[in-house]
Amino acid sequence: MLRSALDFLGGPGPVLLAIGLLFATPSIDRLFVRRKRLGFRVLYNSKIGLGPEQLHDGTDPNSPQLRELVRVLDRMSIVVIRVRNTGSYDIDAEDFDKPLTFTFGDRVVWNARVSEAGSEEMKAEIRRSLQFFGSEGGSEGSGSEASGSEGNGSEGSGSGRSPAKASLPTVRERMAQRVARWGGLVVPADPPGEPVWHGVRLEKLVLRRKQKFKLLVVLREPDGNRDGELGKDVKVVGSLGGTGIVHDERPKRLITLARLTGGLAALLAAVLVLVLAWPPGSTDATVACASGKVRVEGSSVFMPTMAAIADQYERACPGAEITTTATGSIQGVREVAGGVGGQEGVVALSDGKQEVQGVFAQQLAIVVYHVVVHGSVGLDTITVEQLRGIYAGVYTDWSQLRGGSPLPIRIVGRGGESGTRELFERRVLGASESALSSNDCRVKDRAPDAPVIRCERDENADVVREIGAVEGAIGYADAPSVAEARKTNALTALSLDGKVFDAAAGVEAGYPFWTVEYLYTRSEPAAGSLVGRFMAYVREHDGARVRMKDAGYLPCLTADGVPLDLCNLR
Repeated sequence: MLRSALDFLGGPGPVLLAIGLLFATPSIDRLFVRRKRLGFRVLYNSKIGLGPEQLHDGTDPNSPQLRELVRVLDRMSIVVIRVRNTGSYDIDAEDFDKPLTFTFGDRVVWNARVSEAGSEEMKAEIRRSLQFFGSEGGSEGSGSEASGSEGNGSEGSGSGRSPAKASLPTVRERMAQRVARWGGLVVPADPPGEPVWHGVRLEKLVLRRKQKFKLLVVLREPDGNRDGELGKDVKVVGSLGGTGIVHDERPKRLITLARLTGGLAALLAAVLVLVLAWPPGSTDATVACASGKVRVEGSSVFMPTMAAIADQYERACPGAEITTTATGSIQGVREVAGGVGGQEGVVALSDGKQEVQGVFAQQLAIVVYHVVVHGSVGLDTITVEQLRGIYAGVYTDWSQLRGGSPLPIRIVGRGGESGTRELFERRVLGASESALSSNDCRVKDRAPDAPVIRCERDENADVVREIGAVEGAIGYADAPSVAEARKTNALTALSLDGKVFDAAAGVEAGYPFWTVEYLYTRSEPAAGSLVGRFMAYVREHDGARVRMKDAGYLPCLTADGVPLDLCNLR
């Protein structure tokens, strides 16, 4: 199930990328998306802590004036709020859609001070930004609530009036007047019309990156709440324009962006580690799986079919990694035998059996080849002797063989590392092909004195494509490469001496141009190894056999596992 989930997500590469992006998302959000961030946190919200029970020291327990003053102090509380720039950019006054505002329910602002600012200049600037207001100046707009209920900003007793905005010096002046009236330690209620403030707004606040300060507000309960519980309401309102945010820094949410993305990244990492550490077994009960890596090199003719079979095996066995590279039959076997690939985990495909010592060979399938000509030639059969004459330069124009109008013979061949060329020379020509004389396959632009026009191409598919494009061209290729081109009548496959290979019969019919595809390894692979199990799958499994037959090859093992006698002739 984990492997299926990994495959659904695109494999290890995309999952690793997703993990990286998830871990980076909070930083991206902070640095590039919501770059301006103003954080606040209510650090303290409680009574001053001086009550009548703490005043008595045994000297004058019954002083009514002193006890009245202590009762007033006992109804006072302090709120400490930290404000800081938590983003990656400076915050200017014009960045605010709504200024940062604090209200305290029914509690009345008594005094305030700014502390822990970075400098005296900053402290003075923040003091100047403080604007205190009454009920009609309540917190405008929407915002985030720090604690408690919203409150309506009015005195519980109905005494006092809602003043216009006042600065910090004005608030302190009013406090001094109140204290002066209490000089005789008689504490009257505020006279009618005495202004009261329930909130403070930071107008034209400017905070540079990483700057912070604390705002301490002294509050008292309204006259209508002389004996009840002290208020705890603190409401915070404010917003930054654009993508900026004002946020409460207290740990109140279980799910945050950082926690969510970090959790998803950890989950993906766990899935990736578990899948890679414990590769699952086969998803197909008929396939014997093993984990590891195998490299298949060699024949360019058979390699497309081998790549398809390898893909089937990898899908059935997710722990297996099989790569295929068309290097040519001779080069592939050479590397297995003693070159850079002469090691375990390397398999070579060869068109025909190679005379090489110290390697282990297994028959795979019969590969049939055709001699093909461009459609303009007008032939469908040729004798082997005529073919040899063409390659030897005895015949240089098709009119010498079929009469009619002249048409130069143009030979398209393979390079010296090609197993197909080696087979053609050994089984059909009985000699080596002539030297390269042309680059474009049309004229002798490389060797004007050469007996024939002859060019070379790297793979059989390239040979077929060139023959189909050049009038008078002749060459050779495997049956699967020829089959598709024959549908367009661009070229014609010739019978040799009137004979063709009968793949359905699977018996020798005198057609010379065929061979057996061989699998080569450095030594006989261990039965439980990936090389051993993959080679057994290629040779014996029905899925691989069907794939080979669909491509035009005849497997050397029948469906019952019986070796095909014809394979032993090559």
